[in-house]
Amino acid sequence: MKEVKSYKSIHTFLQFVLYLGILFQCMGCLDLHSEVAPDRQFQQSIYLLDRYYYWSREELKDPNLIPENDWQKMEPNRLGFESLESQYLYIKFSDQFVRQLKSPVLYVEIALEQFKLFQGKELVFESKLQDHFFPYIIPLNQNPSGSLIIQFQSRYHGYIGMDRKVFFKDHSMALVDLFIENFSETFFAPVLLVLSIIFLGFYFLRKRENIFLNFSILLFSASLIEALNGFVGFSLSQYSYIVTPLTYINFAFFPFALLLFLIGIFPPFFRNLFKILTFLHIIIFFISIIKNYENGISFLNSEDDYNWVIVLEAVIAIFSSIYVLIKGNKNLRTITLGLLIIVLAGLHDILVDLEFFSHGQRIIHFGFFIMLGLFGFYVFKHYWQLLHSINRMNAELRIKNKELQRLIQIDKDLALAHALQKSLLSSKYNEDDKIRIIGFSQNLESVGGDYFDHTKDSMGNWAILMADVSGHGISSAMVAAMSKMAFVGAGAYLQFPSRVFHSMNRHLVGKTKNLFITASYVFIDTESYTATFSNAGHPGFFLIRNSESEVIHLNVKGKPLGLFSHIPYAEDTVKLFPGDKILLYTDGIFDLLNEAGDSFGEERLKSLLWDNRYQKFQELAAIVQDSLFRFSSGWKYQMDDLSFLLLEIK
Repeated sequence: MKEVKSYKSIHTFLQFVLYLGILFQCMGCLDLHSEVAPDRQFQQSIYLLDRYYYWSREELKDPNLIPENDWQKMEPNRLGFESLESQYLYIKFSDQFVRQLKSPVLYVEIALEQFKLFQGKELVFESKLQDHFFPYIIPLNQNPSGSLIIQFQSRYHGYIGMDRKVFFKDHSMALVDLFIENFSETFFAPVLLVLSIIFLGFYFLRKRENIFLNFSILLFSASLIEALNGFVGFSLSQYSYIVTPLTYINFAFFPFALLLFLIGIFPPFFRNLFKILTFLHIIIFFISIIKNYENGISFLNSEDDYNWVIVLEAVIAIFSSIYVLIKGNKNLRTITLGLLIIVLAGLHDILVDLEFFSHGQRIIHFGFFIMLGLFGFYVFKHYWQLLHSINRMNAELRIKNKELQRLIQIDKDLALAHALQKSLLSSKYNEDDKIRIIGFSQNLESVGGDYFDHTKDSMGNWAILMADVSGHGISSAMVAAMSKMAFVGAGAYLQFPSRVFHSMNRHLVGKTKNLFITASYVFIDTESYTATFSNAGHPGFFLIRNSESEVIHLNVKGKPLGLFSHIPYAEDTVKLFPGDKILLYTDGIFDLLNEAGDSFGEERLKSLLWDNRYQKFQELAAIVQDSLFRFSSGWKYQMDDLSFLLLEIK
């Protein structure tokens, strides 16, 4: 604990922060054994002089009464000792330099102790602060009294004594030097705070981009470290009861903020690993706080207890970074380089603490800002790419809008086509004193190729047509409309089914563009109770008669309409009886599938009709429709347009 404790916690953080990087050479190193430089003659380091120490179990009101023979000389490079429980440490050195200063002060950076300063027999200063890490500037008498004696008392378990930076200075020079030494921290703290606010604004602009929020939190924590660790912290020392806990908690929070930032960047495996470390970090921190509660929270002792988890985080993050670099992840090179740099800078600081390197220019802040700079570059690059992606998305959106407008127009056209097609179809219910008809149609798309028609001539006879255009959609709907016009054109031949198909085929051949129409046509003579029918490549129709043993399938051979010219169509006649029912349908019913992939099929339709032959006419139509609906789970597995017409002879 020979270093200023304000840097001690940063060292711990540095061990955590993980980045092998650039090793800075110590600049302007001071040799602890060298003579004082001429331009530093009024700024002397006290450990260049003879120092003596004394341990006491009791607090001495006048340490000058300690016998000279009881004082023990300290080793040249020694600054303090391991703490002894309930004992006071006294350190004595000469105050001969004060006569050379107009307004002498003792500049002291002591982070651990409660202490008193005696100049001769006079008590010139007393600090009762715990865990204090800001500099002290203590006014002294200009006339030397022979010696200065510092009485140390500390609850810190690891160390008691002085830090390196203990100088005699002129009061104004001490303030100027303190400001200059902490100029970078004082300057960069508000810069980091402003950047934190900027990236927070980026987050609110793009709420799905957590990288901006996490980096904002990281920058805010860094700004607190820089602001409270130097001149600003010293200026607020009268509020140390607030500033000290805030600073120590922030030292522990910074690794947590860094983990949050890395979680949003690294690949999934390391992301989950960092989440575990984050949870462990929080648990260990609170355990250490509770464990080291002694008339208040002992931040320094608790910090020693959770240092190991920060070192663990550092090791894992280093290996994670090396792995990412080896795997050649170009997107993360900037992040991993920043981590490695800060770790190396922290390693240098630790080795200085352990006196492997001589105490000189500290590079920790250089590594700290290089890390934040590289992180910032990564995040800005991410934001820049995001802006470009937004521009690309806007361009694509304009294209999509045009496409959407086109699709909207198509939807409007389809809606109009659907309305027109409905106007072409006969009504789904018709009835007179001899016959009643119910129709049903379910298109695969908004318009389809199924078409049925039923009309009555002047003699009260019924002409019924069921047609199915190949395919489905708009093209099939257009051909269905053409077949409607062709059927209307054959109105003079309604009582002759074969001539109806011959007339329709003559009008359709060469005009359907490789599409064709299958159809069944039935002419019912209501006087003779006969049905004359013809077929054009269609499955035919079913006759349900209660006196028969099964449903009767009626059909005659014939070619589809629209393919071949000058082809004959056959016709046949069947006798009808009151109560007979006829079902005309399209093959879309047979092609209907269920969830298991089974088709509805002809036999299933026949069984359905036969099992419900005694149902009332309208109930039978509803049963057929509901059975088809439930079989396909609400038309979910419909493969083609489907329609049927159910007729009953009264």
